[in-house]
Amino acid sequence: MKHVLPWLTWWIALFWLWFLLVGEWNNQEVGAAAIAATIAASLAELARTRTGFSARIPLRGLADLPGALGMVVVDFGIVTWALLASMARRRVVRGRLVSRKFYGGAGAGPGPGPRAWAVLIASYSPNAFVIDVDPGTNTVLIHDLIPYAPSERPA
Repeated sequence: MKHVLPWLTWWIALFWLWFLLVGEWNNQEVGAAAIAATIAASLAELARTRTGFSARIPLRGLADLPGALGMVVVDFGIVTWALLASMARRRVVRGRLVSRKFYGGAGAGPGPGPRAWAVLIASYSPNAFVIDVDPGTNTVLIHDLIPYAPSERPA
């Protein structure tokens, strides 16, 4: 019974991922999505069970999601400005790599789950992209197109 919830979570996520990637909704695609999700969820649960890997995300980590999604709109404006500035100056805005202290957002905690969640949410921004996290030194390497600290959150 302890494998049913993780398997079902995988199945639902992979079923809808199929439609995201295929871009069509008809009876054949529903069947194909169900078959592919069943096979992939079974393999994922088998791999998770065999390796003993656990990456739990604390519910507090969901608190970072609304702010990160709101920053996508702001960052779209920043990226558009960078594109227009590149065209006007005839010189491409390249951005830069910056190293910062890794805080991990609201769901910061031990283990890979909270760290992976913070990196995923921080990477939604089109202006700032997480390259690497070093848990030993507690630093994160980020590529900033235009330096703007809120774009980097929650990393």
